[in-house]
Formats: sequence, structure tokens, C-alpha cells
Amino acid sequence: MTRSSLAWLFLALMLVSPFNLAQQTAKASDLLGTKGKAGTNYASFGFALNEFRSVELILVEAFDGTDGSYAEQSIPGGRFFPETAQTYGMFGTIGTYISDYVRTELRLGTGIKSDTIREALEVNMHYWYAWYMGAVYPLTDYMSVYGQYGVALYDAHVTRKETRITLGQNSGRLPVTYTARPSRWQMEEELFGTKFSTSWLVGAEFDLIKGWRLAVDYGRLLRDTDTNIKVYQGNVHFRFEF
Repeated sequence: MTRSSLAWLFLALMLVSPFNLAQQTAKASDLLGTKGKAGTNYASFGFALNEFRSVELILVEAFDGTDGSYAEQSIPGGRFFPETAQTYGMFGTIGTYISDYVRTELRLGTGIKSDTIREALEVNMHYWYAWYMGAVYPLTDYMSVYGQYGVALYDAHVTRKETRITLGQNSGRLPVTYTARPSRWQMEEELFGTKFSTSWLVGAEFDLIKGWRLAVDYGRLLRDTDTNIKVYQGNVHFRFEF
């Protein structure tokens, strides 16, 4: 079984078990005649700002042969670190309260607007699937705060572009203009080296009308251990409890 398959199996097991526990807790509350959040389910839809951090962009002179071969040559000063990019996405959530103060959820998202680093590397989130469990605490009658920790599966969408870049202006040498592309040999082909990471977020939610809440949260969606690229995420979403 591949590492990706094991990650999917782990995610499925971690999701199903808390849902079963929530159902058992809700039944116990009914027997005791108590009312609370336990056993309440919810769904939400919203938008995300994904900020890529610690990206290393390596520009090279690349050559495509007529026989389909490929070669590249390093450019002096062609390494840029750390680079950032901001992209946008949308996501949906399904979740359940295990108890009045503990809940678990699954988020599924996809990118909708990309960003380009130095006019050479266009990046976006292709998809992300994240499972979280955490605590929620009501501060007032209409506002609660929460913190959640979990794991994420993810994939990037990458487009390498040819660009003109002038280097050497501040080196004491005559500036040189290159026709450059992001390296295929010194950078990961799909930007990330792995597809599985721990993830966390903190947030607040506010009551709107019966059953509906507005939630805002922020956290680290992923840290790719092969490249050390991190994606931090700010979210706003509307949640309906049922």
C-alpha cells in the first residue's frame, strides 16, 4: 500500500470514529433528558485566502530539443528565497459535535484564483482535504471561539512560464538579461514534495439567525516537509447547524 493510500485510510478512520462517538453521546443526553450541542451536525460553505510562504524559485535557461529532450543551465543570481504568493479558494465543511465543547469536521476545498511569482511561476491550490478535531467555547450568548488540530491532504496546480529577467544590477557587473523559466530539475515538478501534513486553525463564530452562524478562522493548512513550503489560510464561511 502506498503512502498516499495509507494517508487516505487514516483520514477516513479518524473521521468516522468521532461521528459514531457523537451519536452515542447524543443518545445518552436524550436518555438523561439534557439538551446541548452533543450530536448536532453542521455544514458550511465559504472562501479561503491561501498564502504560500518560503517558496524557493530557481530560474534557469531551459532548452527543448526537437527530439523531445530537455536541458537547462543555471543563471547567476537566479535563486530567489523566500518568495510568497496569495491565492483564493472555496471550500465546504461537514461536521458534528461530539460533546457540548468538542467537535470534529472534514473540509474539502479547491483553488479558484492563482498567483504568479516573478511572472514565472503560477501557483494555486488544486485541492485540499482536511480533518480537524478541537474545542469550542461560548464567550457570550452570540459568540464562540474555537481551536482545531488535524491533518490535511493537498495538491498544488503549477504552471511554469517563460519570462525575461535582468540580473546583476547591484553586483558591480554589467546587467545581463536572460530568457528564463523555473527549473524542472532543481524544483519539485508539482511544487510540493509530499501530499500529507498536520494542520491547525483558530477562529470565532457569531450567531446570525436560528441555525445559521458566521465563522472566521486562520491557521496553517500545511507544511510540506520536503520543500519546507508552508501555506497559511484565512477563511470566512457561513455555517448551518441541524
